[in-house]
Amino acid sequence: MGVAVTILGYMGIVVFILVLVVGVLATLVGLPGTVLILIDAFVYSAVHSFARPPWWLLLILLGICVVAETSDNIVSVLGVTKSGGSTKTSIWAVVGGVAGAIIGANISPLLGLIGLAAGPIGTVIGVLLAPLICALAGGYLAGYWYERRQGRPPQEARQAGWGALLGRLAGGLLKAILASVMVALILWTAF
Repeated sequence: MGVAVTILGYMGIVVFILVLVVGVLATLVGLPGTVLILIDAFVYSAVHSFARPPWWLLLILLGICVVAETSDNIVSVLGVTKSGGSTKTSIWAVVGGVAGAIIGANISPLLGLIGLAAGPIGTVIGVLLAPLICALAGGYLAGYWYERRQGRPPQEARQAGWGALLGRLAGGLLKAILASVMVALILWTAF
């Protein structure tokens, strides 16, 4: 029985770390990966009687999670408004980015299989890049579409679309950095 418990313990640690990695990767495509990281840390802490990571760190992680999830959208909105788009354009850009990420997630398994021809790295690239590229394209196209619908000339609509794209990139990068900080804090206190 001792060997089985040890093997299950190691498997639990592997799953715990994999979920942390998936959480960081999810932030890159605009998904709430910080929430996944927080839930993972909470479950791991509960299994360890809230000693590793400690309960007070879970509260800090909750704060970082809230900041990351809100700042992502705030930075995206700032990108659109700085490029001449309206607040409604920002909302459409966020919706377009999420829709693009969902579409990309649905085609990523196919791209992963195609990438298999290039080996394991090709598979990883195929699976990860599709949601990211589709999220960025969705944000751009939604911003462009809304500005054109409001009667803006194509040049101004393109500018708002680029602002949406750059804001989405900056917001995603900020969220990924905060998610990485969360993971570093969790691993520092968990082991």
